[in-house]
Amino acid sequence: MNLDFIDAVKKKQPKTRYVKPQSLKELETLNFKAKQEKYPGNPAVIKPSYRDDSANELTKAIVAWLKLNHFFAARINTTGLFDPRLGKYRPSGARKGMADLTAIVNGKHISIEIKIGHDKLRPDQLRVRDEVEAAGGRYLIVRGFDDFLEQIQDIQK
Repeated sequence: MNLDFIDAVKKKQPKTRYVKPQSLKELETLNFKAKQEKYPGNPAVIKPSYRDDSANELTKAIVAWLKLNHFFAARINTTGLFDPRLGKYRPSGARKGMADLTAIVNGKHISIEIKIGHDKLRPDQLRVRDEVEAAGGRYLIVRGFDDFLEQIQDIQK
């Protein structure tokens, strides 16, 4: 009996090595210089590090870029809070389907949804996107930091 297929199933594909985009390296340098200006002569200023291979890390990088460029940015938490007394999560009060970030760039409202890999918009996110755009706002679906920079440049024009 030939069991070669079992060996093929057991072999995991090697994970591709993460390569940080040049744009993130530039963001790290900009943020470091801004911190040094804010705290001159302080040797404890640590150079920040950003990645864009997870939703949380990409979100942090986008918020940092927006704030460094003097735009408004806020993360939206729709998860809710765990209530140990009840033993379950309580709703956050944020509407289901809200984008991960809300920003204002040059007076324009922007909702930013972070999607990594093959992640897609859920139906409630599609409804929110349609409502934001109908109200005159912009809704960005961002899959990487370079993708964000391209889309935000279009808005700044």
